Amino acid sequence: MSGRGNAPRSLLVDADLFFYYLRGGTLERQAADVIRDAGAGRLALRTSSEVYDDAILALRSDEYPLDGIREFLSDMRSIPHSPVPMNAQVAADAISLYMDFGGRRRLSYFDSFHVATARSLDLPLLTSDGYIVKNSAKLGVVALDLAKWKPSSGGGDTAH
Repeated sequence: MSGRGNAPRSLLVDADLFFYYLRGGTLERQAADVIRDAGAGRLALRTSSEVYDDAILALRSDEYPLDGIREFLSDMRSIPHSPVPMNAQVAADAISLYMDFGGRRRLSYFDSFHVATARSLDLPLLTSDGYIVKNSAKLGVVALDLAKWKPSSGGGDTAH
């Protein structure tokens, strides 16, 4: 989990990172710093394979045209990351998390998959989701707040 020797530190990231980096917003600088660290080999970014459906649904909700969604996905591919395929155990864990913690202003459906994937790999989850950061101990995941990310530092504050 931590960078030992020359191996980059691995983190699981959710769709927030891609949105802030590709579409801008309040955490655009932090997202760019994470992507820069990944591109330089200081970080290994992992994602749940559900991240793509998460992004597509968010863009469709904003009434993005399909060509724009295809372009966004192409831009996502240019960001160094490796998806973790979904499996039945992680999906079952995600549904359990959603049943226990899901709902309005709580754990979103897609975030339950990101949390479950991070738990299955024993990786910290880098997110801007306040609910996950504040409730990481209950969710059983180490959460790093994207808003507190410092370049090449390996992260900001850790929530347990």
